[in-house]
Amino acid sequence: MKLHKLAIITLALTTALSACANANAPAGSAPQESSSEADSKAADKASEAETDAPEETAAETESAGEPETEAAAESAAVTAESSTAQSEAEEEDVRDQEEYPVFADMEDIVFGFMSGVGAWETTLKVSPDGSFAGEFFDLNMGETGEGFPGGTMYECSFTGRFAPPVQKNDLTWTTEVAELSYETEKDGSDQYIDKEEMLHIMTSPYGLSKGDSIEILLPGTPYGELTEDFLSWMTWRMKEGSDLPETALYNTSQKLVFYPDHYASGDINETAVPEENQTDSSKPSSVYELALNAYADQKMPDYYLMPYVPVDYFVPSKPYQSVTAANLQGRWVNRYTEGGGEIEEILTVNGDRARIECYRDGVPTYAWNGEGTFSIEDRSDRNLCPAFRIISDNGENVCTIYIRWVKENAFYDGGFLNEWKRETLEDPYQQYLYDTVTLENLQGLWYSEYEDGAGLYMVLLNIDGDKGWIFETVADRISSVWNGEGPVSIVMTNLMGDIWYPELLLSREDGPATGGIAGIYISSVDKERFYDAGLKRWFVKITEDYGSDFENMYDSGVEYFEDGSVSIEGGNLYMITPKGTVAEDGSCADWSVKVTLQDGTEQILPHQISPDSIYIPAGDGLVYEADVNFDDLPDVLLLKGVTGAKAEVFFDCYLNQGDMLVPCRGFSEIPDAFPDDVSHQIIGTARDSANSYFELHYIIDGNAVRKIDEIRYEYDEALQDYVPKN
Repeated sequence: MKLHKLAIITLALTTALSACANANAPAGSAPQESSSEADSKAADKASEAETDAPEETAAETESAGEPETEAAAESAAVTAESSTAQSEAEEEDVRDQEEYPVFADMEDIVFGFMSGVGAWETTLKVSPDGSFAGEFFDLNMGETGEGFPGGTMYECSFTGRFAPPVQKNDLTWTTEVAELSYETEKDGSDQYIDKEEMLHIMTSPYGLSKGDSIEILLPGTPYGELTEDFLSWMTWRMKEGSDLPETALYNTSQKLVFYPDHYASGDINETAVPEENQTDSSKPSSVYELALNAYADQKMPDYYLMPYVPVDYFVPSKPYQSVTAANLQGRWVNRYTEGGGEIEEILTVNGDRARIECYRDGVPTYAWNGEGTFSIEDRSDRNLCPAFRIISDNGENVCTIYIRWVKENAFYDGGFLNEWKRETLEDPYQQYLYDTVTLENLQGLWYSEYEDGAGLYMVLLNIDGDKGWIFETVADRISSVWNGEGPVSIVMTNLMGDIWYPELLLSREDGPATGGIAGIYISSVDKERFYDAGLKRWFVKITEDYGSDFENMYDSGVEYFEDGSVSIEGGNLYMITPKGTVAEDGSCADWSVKVTLQDGTEQILPHQISPDSIYIPAGDGLVYEADVNFDDLPDVLLLKGVTGAKAEVFFDCYLNQGDMLVPCRGFSEIPDAFPDDVSHQIIGTARDSANSYFELHYIIDGNAVRKIDEIRYEYDEALQDYVPKN
């Protein structure tokens, strides 16, 4: 059950928040670093950070003979020190007052050095006088140890100054890092563990060292004048063959690039796509049109406008944890002799669909032949193994197989007490009827979404004839991987082991992420959706009539006010008013929420964000609706905060009793609370290490939550699954 989307209420976390979890590249590929980059990064982490030492004064370096008297010596030292200090102060005053136009033009830019993949970045801001300040972070959630199960963060805050710039040509200036300093210790140590049990290691800034030569490349620099090393960092930021869109700082000593990071500067809607190349989608007539223009505009439509994407979530049976949809993917065969005849049963499982075939002496039988979607029933409450069922498209039960365990090449049939073996045909096309996976059936515009530690992934795929494009954002940030266009084709690919799938290939011959191929494994296609068997998610089709009443969708009961207040109409009506200081982005920690229930009753809820929260919402990110006690009335959830390296989300909850809202005691203690409308429970999750987590089960008892179960799951490498340990 999803939390109800109230107009544009979405929990869009900042870069720092999305960095607090493992970032997985959508295409499953690791970031590619050049050898010089990797060596530089390793050296930066391994070497001891150094700060610039002040130059010695004349008094400190004087090596003449002993002064005639102590008084004379003291007087000479004081005079020299005073003279030197005055000279340095005058020089500093002059330097501080001097501004350089090329630096002044960069004053409002946040430059970022990053690969676009992984949870690391070095940011840099430059002042008109050439001074700069920045930060570096590199989060490794899997780098854990005793006392810090929350992972490891390498970090650095630094300041410095560029040398006076020298003009090389109309579009290029040169400078160098003249000064650089950064902290190497905190409380006497270069390491510390925070309250969220994450290890912080203070290090040097990655991508910047004293003495580095810097080229300032201005917008319009011709593509042909950019070096191969420079372009290797820009494949997802500029179109091949086009001139440089924005100012870049090219560190020629380390062969890396600092480029404007609009997300870090809070301007996430700007892109590197030239204005003349963008479509006129400022006033689209429908959500379909907005989505169709997304790739050209390099701007994803707002999340709340997009269609619902089914969640592919199979809960493993508790005592039979290997019996999962993922483990059963593939082709299985059961052969035996019965009544003098040779029986052959073939089960194929692909994505969310399965097919059963039964032959006697090579002739199909009347029973156990058909296909459809499948389900796995957990019957452990009756001490029975799970029931795997195939249901035909007209709702009839095709077959039921009771399965005790699944291994790599066999599963155990607990009904007939024998093993089915995994087999693969020489011609994988015969393994399963992939007749629906064709370019003809894939024509059109498709949308998918899913979440992991990096945040919310939103993906648009458009197939037009034998060409297509793919566009993706991660936590509102444009992806450096799935963002390009080119020819499309379908080939048969061995996904893993003996499991074959048709793979849709989109060759990125053009676009921000030029080069390489985007591949999507597909099990079946219907008119409304298809299943991505590789990343285990659904794509749903956006038709031309979807969101045709665009104006009403876009303005769906939402009104903004100059003081930061927001009025939103959902199941209830909300007037959300800030009581504290409102930041430039509209965020505030102190609010008043006036709720008007469906019967007209008004109630005011004072609300403060937790001081420990790493995310402070604006008014349109504060209120959520969900039926947490399953009485068909919209209960009210107010974001309490997002805390810790694991970015756990907490809510205050008010139960809707029809004519009043009543606080739900204990709800605010549930991490990542999720109302499950199948079990009618509130399920929370709390990760205690990189490879284990707790699943917490609650019910609403009166006006309070009551915990009824707590299960700890640990990852089992052999099963490639999380296994309950209690």
